[in-house]
Amino acid sequence: MDQVWRILDAFLGAAIIAASGVAASQAHAFLIQYIDLLGGRLNEATAHLNNVQNGLRYRLMSETVRKEAETAAQNRVADLQEAYHAMADANVLVKPIAFLRRADSAMLANAWQDFIPALPRAADGIFYAVVAMIVGFLLYELVKLPVVMLVSEPRRRKFRRRG
Repeated sequence: MDQVWRILDAFLGAAIIAASGVAASQAHAFLIQYIDLLGGRLNEATAHLNNVQNGLRYRLMSETVRKEAETAAQNRVADLQEAYHAMADANVLVKPIAFLRRADSAMLANAWQDFIPALPRAADGIFYAVVAMIVGFLLYELVKLPVVMLVSEPRRRKFRRRG
């Protein structure tokens, strides 16, 4: 019976390690796809700002209406630039934190809807997968420890009599 428990323990540990690595690699793929979407939105907003500043349609509007549209477009470009550069230019350790701080819920929904799972090919994705595998293993061992202590029988010491 002891052999069955060891096999089950090895299987559960391997499953958790694999699931952690896959989850982290897919989280990295999602992050890359979100940054791509953010870059596309930034390009769109920049083109719109250029249109507001130089387009004939906006030149025919009253000055106050055009200035309001231009200010709104400038604010949108500034917000998107700040979010894009915070994520795209961050190093491998800070990138997930920047993503969590800067993610927009509407763009997250769009990115999730269009998400395509991918295998990690970049060093960042492999790094996240390996770190997640190690963390998953450590968490498994941490959760397993109290269970093993509760289930295992206390060992009794045998004392020799000196005589």
